Amino acid sequence: MTVPSNKRLIIAIAGLAVVMMVTVSVVLFKKEVTRIREEKAKRASIMGELPDFSLTNQAGERIGRSDLLDRVNVVNFVFTNCAGPCPALTSMMSRIQKDWISVSDVQFVSITVDPDRDSPEVLNKYAAGFDFDSERWHFLTGDKDRVYDLIKNGFRAEVTESDGPHEIMHSLRFALVDRKGRIRAYLDGESESLLIDLRPMVRRLLAEN
Repeated sequence: MTVPSNKRLIIAIAGLAVVMMVTVSVVLFKKEVTRIREEKAKRASIMGELPDFSLTNQAGERIGRSDLLDRVNVVNFVFTNCAGPCPALTSMMSRIQKDWISVSDVQFVSITVDPDRDSPEVLNKYAAGFDFDSERWHFLTGDKDRVYDLIKNGFRAEVTESDGPHEIMHSLRFALVDRKGRIRAYLDGESESLLIDLRPMVRRLLAEN
């Protein structure tokens, strides 16, 4: 074998070794990321318990705490006149809904922070633009004091009206509620990894009695 041939062989072997090292590193990295997410899901603590409440969904039906029991619920806060992040938050909820389309024990709840204007009819029209499953995704409204009390004291989330006609400052977090009506996690609604981060948490809560 000539010297150039030896050099080519050595280069080829070195290149193959680099490729294998990179491949192994990627696999190990993915496994570590998955492990961390699973650990976060296992550590999900009880962060609060929802009180009894009674609001109205987009179909005019009364929805209360009992309607959230025995299911894992993903909850967010939006309003239809929002000129800010609400459309993106609702789009994310739509993606989460599709992600769990085959699991009937996962339910979705969007609570308006503008109940004076967001009637059931308005919410129903708004929801229709996001391909929602009316049997599993409730858009809730009601008396303003009761809605705000539930958001602030039940979900421990922020909601504040400002001076602008369409400005309502509110939490952008998604709340994860277990089968017993207890808040188990909050997730950043604007996070690019929300869909992925949510999966092990939901699976963990589904497995609980």
